[in-house]
Amino acid sequence: MVTFIIIFLAFVTFLCIYLHKLCTKKPKNFPPGPPSLPIWGGYWFLLLANYNFTHKAIDVLAKQYKSNIVGLLAGDFPVILVTGYNLVKEALIRDEFIGRPDVYVTRYRSLGDLLGNFFIGITFTDGNHWKEQRRFSLRQLRDYGFGRRFASTEVLFEGDVKALIEYLNANPNPNDNDIHCKKGRVLIPDLFYGALSNAILHMLVGKRFEDKEMRELARSTLRFLRNVDATGRAISITPWIRHLAPEYFGSKPLHIENTRMRDFFLELVEERQKNFSDDHHGDFLDTFLSTIQQLQREGIDLGKKQLIWILADYLIPSPNVVGPALNMLWAHLCKYPDVQVKIQEEIDRVVGRSRLPNLDDRKNMPYTEAVLRESLRMDPVVPINIPRRCLEDTTLGGYSIPKVKRFFLVFLLQHALQDTLVLISLWSANYDSQVWDDPEQFRPERFLDDNGNLLKKYYTVSFGGGKRLCVGETFSRNNMFLMLSGLLQNFNFKAVGEVPNLENKKWGLICDIPAFWVDAISR
Repeated sequence: MVTFIIIFLAFVTFLCIYLHKLCTKKPKNFPPGPPSLPIWGGYWFLLLANYNFTHKAIDVLAKQYKSNIVGLLAGDFPVILVTGYNLVKEALIRDEFIGRPDVYVTRYRSLGDLLGNFFIGITFTDGNHWKEQRRFSLRQLRDYGFGRRFASTEVLFEGDVKALIEYLNANPNPNDNDIHCKKGRVLIPDLFYGALSNAILHMLVGKRFEDKEMRELARSTLRFLRNVDATGRAISITPWIRHLAPEYFGSKPLHIENTRMRDFFLELVEERQKNFSDDHHGDFLDTFLSTIQQLQREGIDLGKKQLIWILADYLIPSPNVVGPALNMLWAHLCKYPDVQVKIQEEIDRVVGRSRLPNLDDRKNMPYTEAVLRESLRMDPVVPINIPRRCLEDTTLGGYSIPKVKRFFLVFLLQHALQDTLVLISLWSANYDSQVWDDPEQFRPERFLDDNGNLLKKYYTVSFGGGKRLCVGETFSRNNMFLMLSGLLQNFNFKAVGEVPNLENKKWGLICDIPAFWVDAISR
């Protein structure tokens, strides 16, 4: 009996010592933050602060620890949470913080090749691979109108807006009753998916697809983004839990939607390879196939898998970032009909009704531009910048941010290096009361001076910043302007039933309200 008591007391003592060290172990001069508990470390406290929305949980911890930088351990590796406009801006532009973490969600893009190279595509890669692939793809895509003014592309954009206007004026097609149940009554943002997807696919593969097919593909990729958040959820800390509840923890939806996206582009690539001619370059895919051998000789590996995910990385944001952004914009328009009236007055004054607004009109329509900026400020659809990792020992805000060099089991099968994860809250920068007056209010006039002209200083960071700035920012803003101005020139929009609750958002890497029905009433 005495022996048992001694063993039991020894066990309890060692357990207490272990828990104490676990709760207090952090790098020297690490930012303040919650203690570390077994299995998920400080991630438990993020869940406790706000289970669904990471950006709001980060805000809670920042206020609790009275610091714009909060540090915690997620499982066995450090994480810093960055808030406040000044520190967010600094973290976005510094080269030390432009890496991407090697975690389950990014590796799973290889669809089962969890032990292979996680450098697939552009969005989730870093180092020389990322620089080379990003530089090459952007250089080629600009030749087809991506990220710059391009006459033939703008004609296509205008055609898409005209098609939307005709669609709203027409009686519904029975095949489209999922988004068009009666004349003028449509589902937002699904209405925009076809046009947004085809706008980028025209540059990528020189082909346009049926809107219904594009809606299904957009909904598929959106389900992928809904099943992860900025932290990758617990599945990135403890990947083995995917075997316990694959549907709940998101691994099953990730696999299904990744497979669908891969198969879509795989079919296009293989079809093009059969009929490829080096004499004709009409899109990005032609250029890629033409130069692949030369690039391989230069040490740049651009195989079929890499090509597929480069194409995917350019397609996905068009319907699944611009689409949700338009979703929130239209919700604001329905909530504030006086804003619609002011935009329409500006359109009538600058453009009239004989033609559609174009990008040349944009500089003369400051109020319309201000509405776009205010909607993006209030509702950045990616409230937490896609996670980054620290590439070298450094400091931020007076705290030490280490590049951690430690090995630990990631997939219970292999060892991988893990560096400090950096989560940057774009949402907090857009709501920083030291930069914005009454940030909770929707007030486009904040972007205008006393004469009604756009302010030159532009503070919002909804598209990120630095070398990781969203490559599609220009494309997105141009399309949003053309759709907003073109549709409001011809229609008044009113929500069917109650105006959507702007706080009733779905969680995930993409954060917006559920789709809702509107009536488009001809002016």
